[in-house]
Amino acid sequence: MGNTETDVIALKKILVERRLERTPALSRASGVGRTTLSNILNGRIQPSSEVIRKLIVALSLSPATAGEIFFSDNLHNVQG
Repeated sequence: MGNTETDVIALKKILVERRLERTPALSRASGVGRTTLSNILNGRIQPSSEVIRKLIVALSLSPATAGEIFFSDNLHNVQG
């Protein structure tokens, strides 16, 4: 434990709710490049603090929700 990562499933759920599930729309709303967003949403990279900040603002995330998404122990990926 101790390693955190982005909870991509939770992030994608919020994107659908906000109708920003397409990378170009999210890119326009957040100012984050499409390639970076694609890599984050596919779990290839972890976002920088600046990208996290931009996504929090663009998605109007509460601090609690942002913490759950971007600093998750990501139990979705735990092997049992």
